[in-house]
Amino acid sequence: MTSRVRLVCARIVVALVLVAAWSLAAVAPSPTVRVARAAQVNSYSTLGTVSYSAGSCGVDNASGMVSSPGVKKVLKVSNSEIYVVGCFTNFAGVAAADYVAKWDGTAWSAVGANDDFNGIVHDAVIYKGDLHVVGEFNDAGGDVTADMIARWNGSAWVGLAVTGGTNTQFGLGSPRDLAGDYLTALRVQENGAGTSDDVLLAGGYLYNGINNGTSGFQISNTMNLATWNGSNWGSVAASSPFTSAARDYVVHDIETVGSNIYVSGFRTNNVSCSTTYRSYSFHKYNGSSWSRPITTLACPVGFGVGGFGVYTMETVGTSIYLGGNFVGMSGVADHLAVFNTTNDTVAAFNSFTPQFGTGVVVRSITSAGSQLFVGGSFPGVTGTSGGVARWTGSTWQGIGRNAPSVVNALLADMSYSGSDSRVFIGSSNTDIGGVAAADGLAALAVSATSTLDSMTVSVGALSPAFDPVVTSYTVSIPNGSASVDFTVLASTSGSSIKRTNSFGTMALSSDTETLSVAEGSTENISFAVNGVSGASTTTYSIAVTRAAATTSSSSSSSSSSSSSSSSSSSSVPSSSEPATTVAAQTTSPATSPPATTPQTAATSSTPSSPSVKVGKTLTGTSILKGAQVTVVSGAKVTVKVATSSAKYCRVLGTAVKGVKSGSCRVTVTMTPKKGKAVTKTVTVKVT
Repeated sequence: MTSRVRLVCARIVVALVLVAAWSLAAVAPSPTVRVARAAQVNSYSTLGTVSYSAGSCGVDNASGMVSSPGVKKVLKVSNSEIYVVGCFTNFAGVAAADYVAKWDGTAWSAVGANDDFNGIVHDAVIYKGDLHVVGEFNDAGGDVTADMIARWNGSAWVGLAVTGGTNTQFGLGSPRDLAGDYLTALRVQENGAGTSDDVLLAGGYLYNGINNGTSGFQISNTMNLATWNGSNWGSVAASSPFTSAARDYVVHDIETVGSNIYVSGFRTNNVSCSTTYRSYSFHKYNGSSWSRPITTLACPVGFGVGGFGVYTMETVGTSIYLGGNFVGMSGVADHLAVFNTTNDTVAAFNSFTPQFGTGVVVRSITSAGSQLFVGGSFPGVTGTSGGVARWTGSTWQGIGRNAPSVVNALLADMSYSGSDSRVFIGSSNTDIGGVAAADGLAALAVSATSTLDSMTVSVGALSPAFDPVVTSYTVSIPNGSASVDFTVLASTSGSSIKRTNSFGTMALSSDTETLSVAEGSTENISFAVNGVSGASTTTYSIAVTRAAATTSSSSSSSSSSSSSSSSSSSSVPSSSEPATTVAAQTTSPATSPPATTPQTAATSSTPSSPSVKVGKTLTGTSILKGAQVTVVSGAKVTVKVATSSAKYCRVLGTAVKGVKSGSCRVTVTMTPKKGKAVTKTVTVKVT
């Protein structure tokens, strides 16, 4: 064969090989590629960089209504016109933004000049095109008539003056009658298609009523509640819902449903919870007369300080949700109730049960889609964590582990950008949701995402490897590990996570949860992730199996068999072996304590001194092991922390979590299914 022919043949072979390779590539399946997922999305955001300095909270602080400075009310007019009011100065670093600040869609600005306000602003509305605010200030913008209430005319703050009077005690034309008077609530009563006949309802603490311009005289029937029609002050009706004996029920919120007006009252801390006048917490005006639909009410015990009554209201359809410091409303509702305006009846709302509170327990309510958001001074409600709880329609959920603990204002902002929704949170806290730029104000994105971004274990490995779309896993841990730590992170930070194990269901307040597992047994745990929208929940289930203990007899047998084949096949020692060898093998099992008598093991040696690092957890099972107590399979383990040690550590399920360096007295009790319970009290060192 010539070289030319050989070259042609070689080229043909190469071509055939390439064709075959291309053909195989065309039919062969491509390898599975795992798409990288983004890190957890923070559900919280803010409008610019928000910060504030503490202002004077005045009477509001003294009565316990606000425990510390912060945003009290959020008023949205449009995406480019949002106002916040409250107890603050220098909002967002703007020197003149004291007690009132405005967001124009790009930046924060003051409304007026520096020192325009000298006291807390409680509420704000747009009435006849102008911003109106009420509070505990006087002479707003330098206008002597701008006491308790003021209007922004586009260039300056002006008062709502009483005309035709001669009383100059607080400035000619001032509506204030006494130095202690103040206003807390505003509501626009719309009476027609336009705004010309709309009336502004103003409520608060008006001991005698609005000054009529003459010293010592007031406008009739304006005690704690008055009207402004754009020109003159007046009363809602020819009678007042308040009496001189119950004037200390400060009007703190006003709602309108149709032609009816509803007024809630909150009693200040200078009086006791009077049996006679508890019904003054809630009033109704039907267009012709006043009534008090709430007749049965009890005083709260151990909840809140400095006040009693209905602090906030929110109208949803024909229902009004009532929140505050109260128990036994109509014999059925504590702190949160729903009032039916069609038949004037009260009902409890889905087992709302706050853990405890400081100041007013429920301070604000808003509805977002099908969910009801409730904010206040509670650290958790009915299985939630943080100062905001939301009813999804079927269950109570929180808004993530970084929720603020003191919430003064909630405002649902639906479809602010396309189909996106959010909830504004006005608070007394800083770094809301873990956002350093969110001091006193944050926006929570209402997301439907309900998955975990990651899940890791401290011992063993998840099988299969974690994937957000896979919801069932197993973990095997060695016998030497009495527990396993799960670290779980939701895909969106505002999602709530609840864990369920043999002890029940609870909301997670941190990223880590510890599961104790008895020797040779399997424990199940699950994490349910609920999206902020409440539309979906994803539950991840994990079965954890701990290896059984290796017995002493089996160890001896293994050792014996490995050393000599003859000794392993015979129970009689050879003449060359010491007689004590057999004795040691036969007596060893007898010296080991039975698994059903942990109290015997507890006294077998000196207990070790356990320790835990700050921010980490130590299980009750681990503490018992350190105290030489054998935890029986299936036994219940409970943990208690001495009151004197609360600042150093706290109970977290069946474990203790280190809070601060020091010594922590912990009592752990193991209750087996059969036999006596064993209790050990030890000192845990927190480092």
